[in-house]
Amino acid sequence: MKKSILLLSHSKKVTDGIKEMIEQMQQTDDVEVLSLGGIEEGELGSDPMKIVDAVNQSADSAAYFVFADLGSAVMNSELAKDLLEEAQQKNYYLVDAPLVEGAFAAAITAGTTDNIEQIIEEARQAGKKGWM
Repeated sequence: MKKSILLLSHSKKVTDGIKEMIEQMQQTDDVEVLSLGGIEEGELGSDPMKIVDAVNQSADSAAYFVFADLGSAVMNSELAKDLLEEAQQKNYYLVDAPLVEGAFAAAITAGTTDNIEQIIEEARQAGKKGWM
């Protein structure tokens, strides 16, 4: 089952860097990582239509895991879900996890299992360092 990790940040440089890190460590073709940071012309910001377009272009994915960094990026991730077809919405997961650690853990886990709940739980737990 193909899965997509959607990275949304106000900065394209941020999402490009996370995508590069994941792809260097990911060993499967079952997981696609999409860098959706920034807006046109490399400006800071986020755009819900970039998400909608990415989902429509990756129509063969069985699940979309969305990771966002700050306020409006989160809101635009939510708005994008509302703009998707009903069938797409059912496979679109807004993951409440740190952008870097969560997306990385989700991508690695998604490469080993199709269990949606496990992928999301690994992402949520990824940000916990256990430091005292």
